[in-house]
This record gives sequence, C-alpha cells and structure tokens, in this order.
Amino acid sequence: MKNYILDNLPSIWVVLVFILGLTLAAGNVKAETDWDGNKYEFRWMHVPVVCGTTDEIQVYLDDNKFVLKTMSVGREGAREEGSIAYLVTYYLNEKGDQSIAAITSPSGHETCMMYRSFDLRAPGLGT
Repeated sequence: MKNYILDNLPSIWVVLVFILGLTLAAGNVKAETDWDGNKYEFRWMHVPVVCGTTDEIQVYLDDNKFVLKTMSVGREGAREEGSIAYLVTYYLNEKGDQSIAAITSPSGHETCMMYRSFDLRAPGLGT
C-alpha cells in the first residue's frame, strides 16, 4: 500500500489540489441581485441566447439586412453610477418589422443576440 501511494503521489496531489480549488471556489459564490427581493417577485431564468464573436454576429446582421438603431450600456448592479458591464445594441431590418437585441462583453470580442422578433409594431404610430 505504501508503494502504491508513493508511486501515485503526483496524481493524488493533483486530485487533492483540484478538490481544494473547487471547495474554495464554491465558498466564494454569492447570489447578488440588482433588485429588492422584498419588493419584486423576480427570479433568474435560463434564457437561450445565441453567442459568437462580435465579427461573426455582424456577418449575420449584415446578411439579414439588420441596421443598428440604438446603443446603450448596462451597468453593474443595474445602477446609474455603476461601472459599465456590457454594451446593448438594438437592430431593425430594412422593412422595420423585425428586431434583434444584442449584448456585447466589455472586451468587445463576444456578442450574444438575446432575441430576434417578428411582426414589430410601434404603438401609437398606426403600425
């Protein structure tokens, strides 16, 4: 048994360090929300989004004739004074009846399309 442990010491060491790392990482996870849980009955959802490099998303937008209409930023903690956390962009197709909302990481290298909607209408404009 002693020889088995000594012969496999490097493997055992890696496993122990890995388990220690997982334990420490799990202890550092905290659930933060940007809303008052006593005031709103919100919950986190797992929403499917389509992500890719920003360049590849732009190819999709160009191929499908979407044009940038608005840009804004998301801020940490959903607070006006928070640091910029991501870029939000909103696109319309040439006909104006489809939209895509996207968010881009602070590095600008990855973008996720949150949705592509159809039959777009603007209340009060007779559309």
